Amino acid sequence: MALISPTHVTGDTLTLNLKSNPELSSQTTALVSLASHVVVRTPDDSVQASAFLARVQHMRRWISSIYKDAKAPLTTAKRTLDAQEKALLDPLEEAERRVMQLIVAFTAAQAAERRQLEAVALEAQLAGEEPVAAPEPAAQTTIDGMQSRTTYSAKVTDLRALVLSVAGQLLLETPGATKVTQAWLTKVCQPTPQCTLSLLEPSATTLNALARALRTDLSVPGTALASSVTLVAR
Repeated sequence: MALISPTHVTGDTLTLNLKSNPELSSQTTALVSLASHVVVRTPDDSVQASAFLARVQHMRRWISSIYKDAKAPLTTAKRTLDAQEKALLDPLEEAERRVMQLIVAFTAAQAAERRQLEAVALEAQLAGEEPVAAPEPAAQTTIDGMQSRTTYSAKVTDLRALVLSVAGQLLLETPGATKVTQAWLTKVCQPTPQCTLSLLEPSATTLNALARALRTDLSVPGTALASSVTLVAR
């Protein structure tokens, strides 16, 4: 029986043997070559082909089991390294987040105070009152080379409202709706031109689970049922 040379873990050192196994390679190549010559024209041909199919499946499962055993130490080592990395990075990321929030909050407060002073000075100027001293130039709040970047993101807080809005926009763009219908859609669905179909994504997991449960009884508009036959040798 062909075997993959083991992976050794000694202390903190991981030693790998990545040489391919000649026996596995030759058997795989032979089966792949034979597969190109298989023909099925009669029931006997089909039976013989199924026997060959079983050989291929057994070979595939055997190779998978060999490599699973060979990769087990790697999996363990990766989990260990991931845990060590996480233990180091998580506190650093928390410290980074805390200090960053303090600086951003202070900078925002400084900017708000400056805008307020500028507004007071402008009001005094417009009212003809005694001029108010202009605020001093904004002080530097970070080291040289550190940039401030503002990013924006959005999250769904009401999926039903989002779906209704997209559906309403699609219906408004569909010819044939009366003014009464359009008014109803606008009031109930609150559509906007930003509510495009690209905001929604079908769940392949849910749809496939529904197809497996209902099979040919599946009836969901906009979908197509597909089926495939798989032969598995025990």
